[in-house]
Amino acid sequence: MSLLYNLLLLLLSPLLALYLTYRLVVKGKSRAGFGQRVGLAPKLGPPPAAGRVWMHAVSAGEVVAAAAIARRLAEVAPGVEICVSSTTPAGRLQAERLIPSARAWFYFPFDFLPCVGLALARVRPTAIAAVETEIWPNWLWLARASGIRAAMVNGQFADKGFRGARKARWLYRWALGQLDALFMQTRQAADRALYLGAPEKRVRLVGNVKFEQQVTAPRPDAVAAVRHLLDLDGARPLWIAGSTHPGEEEQVLDAFSIARQQVPGLALLLVPRHIERAADVAALVQQRGWTAARRSVGGDTPVDVLVLDTMGELAGLYDLADVVFVGGSLVPIGGHDILQPLFYGKPTLFGPHMHNQQDLALLALAEGAVVQVPDTATLGRETARLCIDAQARNGLRVAAERLLHNNTGAALECAKLLAALARGDRSAAGEVMARSTS
Repeated sequence: MSLLYNLLLLLLSPLLALYLTYRLVVKGKSRAGFGQRVGLAPKLGPPPAAGRVWMHAVSAGEVVAAAAIARRLAEVAPGVEICVSSTTPAGRLQAERLIPSARAWFYFPFDFLPCVGLALARVRPTAIAAVETEIWPNWLWLARASGIRAAMVNGQFADKGFRGARKARWLYRWALGQLDALFMQTRQAADRALYLGAPEKRVRLVGNVKFEQQVTAPRPDAVAAVRHLLDLDGARPLWIAGSTHPGEEEQVLDAFSIARQQVPGLALLLVPRHIERAADVAALVQQRGWTAARRSVGGDTPVDVLVLDTMGELAGLYDLADVVFVGGSLVPIGGHDILQPLFYGKPTLFGPHMHNQQDLALLALAEGAVVQVPDTATLGRETARLCIDAQARNGLRVAAERLLHNNTGAALECAKLLAALARGDRSAAGEVMARSTS
């Protein structure tokens, strides 16, 4: 199967080379850490006696899950070293910020045997962990062939990715077979792993580790800037629309107009998912007739809408909000993390497109901890209602506390598994597996 997969990569290599050239030259992507992407990961010495775990989390959201596990791993096995790879620059920065104790942070290598082999030889892990849906066949196969234990942690198969995976079950059956354990978020995720060919005795349901992510403390300078630019020192309510996408900002601004009819003083902190779009988003706000500013530029006069264009500040700023909307859900992106505002007890709304967060969204809706809206007009009306109705806000806060309290423990189970795999203790790994739900 390895031969077949790599033969396929070889046959596709001209197209892959053209695509990579396009990303590098035209899009300007994959340039950061290019040497690491071809295998020149940090060259580390021999692993400690307790072992070394290489965790791979593709981007910022997956790094949040990796960080929750890393904190628990430091508690149960303080001698284990952790290395963290990511694919995107946002993930790389997030890893340094959330996992400061890591032995190394670096970009994940391309899944070609020479690149993966060189990276494994330089990092020298005793265990590797794919976070959520990071299935790279050569990485997993070469690690197992080298005697390195492998696991999937906080495993998930979103609808779109699963539809694609079903078309290549032969490949997934082989790749998932390289894993010693698959610790999945939900029963549906576990069933999908089994359908794709994961060995039944290795699949366990443990829950979502993001329920145990660390609450980000607001940065004082960011809080002061937002308070000043939106004039929040009085009784002015704040609506935060986080992680928005093209085509979604227009809908948010329409909803803002509707909400302002009932809440005239409402301010908006608008946060595009990709901060390089901030200037265009600010221009869009001004075209709609609202006064606007960008966080990185500042200003002396308070505005109606502030566009956040700085990294790492959104999570902490949720603490200032009266109501929160989580983006990627009014357009068919699939939604983003709804837990961060819930940690602060904030009324949280999202749109109809939540297929990438489906299980978490359904769980939160069943608990009554969030509000899903079908369209722009409803978003505007619900935002206004929650700004006005303190009792409704409190009800959502209580439900969010209950949701968070009832869904902890997954990070600890993942940490115990990785600690056992890192030191090569099959007996301990088996005990962790036995305690988890099959």
